[in-house]
Amino acid sequence: MQPVTITINQRVVSGHAGMTILEIARESKIDIPTLCDDSSLEPVGACRLCLVENEQSGALLASCVTAVSPGMIINTNSPRVLEHRKTIVKLLLASHPDACLVCDKGNRCRLRQIASTMNIGFNELEKIPQFAAIQELNPFITRDMAKCVLCGKCVRACREIVVEGAIDYYQRGFSAHPATLNDTPLERSPCTFCGACLALCPTGALMEKEVPFQGTTGSSVRTACAYCGCGCPITLEIKGRRVVRALPTKGDFFSNGALCIRGGFGYDYIHSKERLVAPLIKEGDHFKKVSWEVALKAASAGLNRVKSQFGPDAMAVFGSSKCTNEENYLLQRFARTVLKTNNIDNGSSPYNLAIRSGLGDTTGYLSTTNLLEALEEAELILVIGTDLTVTAPRAAYAVKRAVRNKQAKLILIEPRQTKLASFAHWWLRPEPGSEALLLNGMASVIIEEKLFNAEYVSRLTEGFSALADALKSFSLEAAAKDTHLPADEILSAARAYAGASKSAIVLGPGITCAASGIESIKALSNLALLTDNIWCSSCGIYSIQKDNNGMGACEIGSLPDFLPGYQPVADLTARNKFERLWQSELPANPGLSMAEALSRGKEIPLKALYVVGENPVLSLPQPRQTREALSSLDFLVVQDLFLTETAAFADVVFPAASFAEKEGSFTNFEGRINWLKQAIPPYGESLPDWEIVLRLAKEMGDQLPYSTLEQVITEIEEFVPLYEGYDHQEERPSEKWSHWEERRNLAFQSLAGFPRFSIPDCFSPPHKKPEEYPFCLVLEETLPFFGNGTRSGKARRLKTIYPPLLLKIGTDDAAKLALATGNAVRISSPFSQLNATVDICATLPPGMIALPASFPDAMDLFSPDMGKEKNLPPASFCYAQLERVSLDE
Repeated sequence: MQPVTITINQRVVSGHAGMTILEIARESKIDIPTLCDDSSLEPVGACRLCLVENEQSGALLASCVTAVSPGMIINTNSPRVLEHRKTIVKLLLASHPDACLVCDKGNRCRLRQIASTMNIGFNELEKIPQFAAIQELNPFITRDMAKCVLCGKCVRACREIVVEGAIDYYQRGFSAHPATLNDTPLERSPCTFCGACLALCPTGALMEKEVPFQGTTGSSVRTACAYCGCGCPITLEIKGRRVVRALPTKGDFFSNGALCIRGGFGYDYIHSKERLVAPLIKEGDHFKKVSWEVALKAASAGLNRVKSQFGPDAMAVFGSSKCTNEENYLLQRFARTVLKTNNIDNGSSPYNLAIRSGLGDTTGYLSTTNLLEALEEAELILVIGTDLTVTAPRAAYAVKRAVRNKQAKLILIEPRQTKLASFAHWWLRPEPGSEALLLNGMASVIIEEKLFNAEYVSRLTEGFSALADALKSFSLEAAAKDTHLPADEILSAARAYAGASKSAIVLGPGITCAASGIESIKALSNLALLTDNIWCSSCGIYSIQKDNNGMGACEIGSLPDFLPGYQPVADLTARNKFERLWQSELPANPGLSMAEALSRGKEIPLKALYVVGENPVLSLPQPRQTREALSSLDFLVVQDLFLTETAAFADVVFPAASFAEKEGSFTNFEGRINWLKQAIPPYGESLPDWEIVLRLAKEMGDQLPYSTLEQVITEIEEFVPLYEGYDHQEERPSEKWSHWEERRNLAFQSLAGFPRFSIPDCFSPPHKKPEEYPFCLVLEETLPFFGNGTRSGKARRLKTIYPPLLLKIGTDDAAKLALATGNAVRISSPFSQLNATVDICATLPPGMIALPASFPDAMDLFSPDMGKEKNLPPASFCYAQLERVSLDE
């Protein structure tokens, strides 16, 4: 960019062409007050407080919207400027209530700060009272429009950051104020309660509702959100021993000024009265509170007894994609060196397996190939297998911004009508389970019409000829028939994807958790390789993780067949490396996944289980079978925040600290390392998971050689590929990504030779819908619910707006079955049945029905059979039939 030099307040400062006066002033540490400006929003010059004087022309300029030009001479504090600023502030105060002493905004009020800095106390202007009722119709946000200064931040945040458009200016003149359409309550509008407006409001016009403390807190801690795989940076405000507010970290590019309803309002589960406050031991049918010493001795005795009596292979450890990298590292070492078993798994391994096998075998990458910031620069985005606005809201914001603000094209492959459907230029609704066939059909079109990047394919890939030969037998018409899509839709989508110079792919649990997930991911990889859209700066494949540390838990070794850094257990060299490090002989054979370990009929049945931060009763298919397996164990230890459905079967329960009560790191779906910082002391007698593991190992007579978390981090940095030098001590600016680039290069180097195309095994649908089960049942994630609800279900405010647990059915199907909203039906699959209440939904396609993922025992309807390559049973959909029943059945 062309450099530009100007003079501000008699100082010569430099910037570049395109910068505004306000930007160059801030860069030079020259303060100019504003109310309407924010780095995450486009400048509009609404408040006019940022006026500065051009000494050459005498003009007063709004510095936030005036671009710099060479030779400018600017004065930010001339008498004229100060006079105008004071007049503007006084006018604002004249129509602002005199309520500073009782306003909950306190010292955080930007208008109050500016007035104080300008020594404005008494205001000689006549008051213009603005009467506005305080609106408190939802559990999250209070609106007091009498305090609104019409800066427009809330309107612009909703439009520019989250691209929702739920609010805009309503009415005109003195009556103008930000509101929803026709001033309806927020909960009856498209508002998702992301909190962006709340975080940016400069006054007390928008305030968080039902918080334990209003006003200015004494301290705050920057940490990371512990819900979905986005891992947004958040700032927790602290009062005493309580977290009273969660805000997007100011100035952080990746949160971009917005969280989601879970990140902004779902943190209060950490103060739930249902939290475990002390260790528990089961006596008969009841639990008894005991000391840590007693609980650790009981757990040690039980695990050692099973190990001695039945051997290490009769034991297993279930780690967690909600725990930190350091805690998972300790857990896998505990399993392998203390228990002497490779039966170690975590809740994210099923969908990570599909990515590792599908993407790793073709490109060398084991997960997402680019950063989220690059997604917004893509010319075309293909989203498949996810309701992105629910599973990864920050990624959805990026997609919507790319489409609305940068004219990117969107291909949405999803049978259900999600919020992204209104943004899509091509919306394909294939038969569930046929996604791989659709993608292969698109590849066939690209090859047949020679739309691929011939130079890249010939020079830098392998296996193209074999792919082209295989796809000759798979016509566009065959793809259309098997996917139940019009051929012209597939043709149009294929041409659009290949025609864009920078295309990105976003895939989610609907692909990674499907029976054909690996085949679908390989087909997606083929599309990206055909068009050279793996390595460029604004392209790639983005794999959405369900949990905050889904990627990290696998990378760090909480897997039955991999040591830390995805080094195979069966690899003698890798095993010897860790045997020398840990001074312990390691088991050589790969262990069992959690689904395998809990299934019956094994040669060595599971006798003891240590579960940390997971709730397999709700997360695994066939909860009834899981309950039976847990109840048949000789010994069960559970470590969690709450007495979960799984903990109810335990012999010993350890109380664990929440994300706000400990330190460590998460790895989000991009591969970015997010650091947790302790904000408050652990609740009751709870302890961080890493400390509990160390205490238990010591009690079992095999003490692990760590006394602090720093020692664990140092070992990971030194010995775990992908984490070498992840530099926990360094406070890095958001734009510094040298470590991420090292991770990406290491992943690419793991591939022997060039990226290779995957040859489809067959071109027939993996599932054939049985005639007796005419419906395809899917489980829908819904905001604000998260996962199985272990945490979000304990968040006080989130619970108040949980959607009702109803079965959705399309209008046409409901008419055929003579069903009306409110009718009771029995849902039957080949494996189980349950009753539900009907909700007719016009957006579902024929033949599809949907239950909330949180519906009790819904997973009983899904297959208990093992999927491919030790994967969990497919959990993206199942076949079902409906039968109307009476309400009392």
